Amino acid sequence: MQIFLQTLNQLQDKPFHVHELVSFVSLETDISELVRMGPVDVHASFYKLESNLFQVDVTQSTNVVMTCSRCLMETETTISTNWSMQFTDVSNKAKETEEHVVIFIDGNAIDLLPYIREELLLHIPYAPICKEDCAGLCLKCGINKNVEKCKCRTERIDPRLEKLQELFNEGSN
Repeated sequence: MQIFLQTLNQLQDKPFHVHELVSFVSLETDISELVRMGPVDVHASFYKLESNLFQVDVTQSTNVVMTCSRCLMETETTISTNWSMQFTDVSNKAKETEEHVVIFIDGNAIDLLPYIREELLLHIPYAPICKEDCAGLCLKCGINKNVEKCKCRTERIDPRLEKLQELFNEGSN
């Protein structure tokens, strides 16, 4: 998604709007929990702030299917983000402060794809879950505890107290 600086330099007081669907097929192989991702719906508005200084406001959203980190079932979610950046093609206007960053563009176009991809990576869940109260899998038999109950005993006994447990079991017989 490239916007030529010549187009932006011709802007007066009106924004320049762009709407595009962008695909990132490589993310499905880069992120193991990501099963599939739909195209990213990108709405960008470019503004000329002053001579050779531009701002872009972006809204992007996509649907992703991920593997739940607890029960390993597929779950679908929507990732929506809003972000803004400033760009310039004059090197002395490029700066980084605590409030914002002005990015230097070396060339004749602003390529938003790396920034769209970065924003997706920042908002894809690290350990996705299908629901807040997902019970996950049984550690012994592997049953999905959201679907059925298992009868496995999964309590752990401290190895230092194991002999005490054996004595307790003998005493109850």
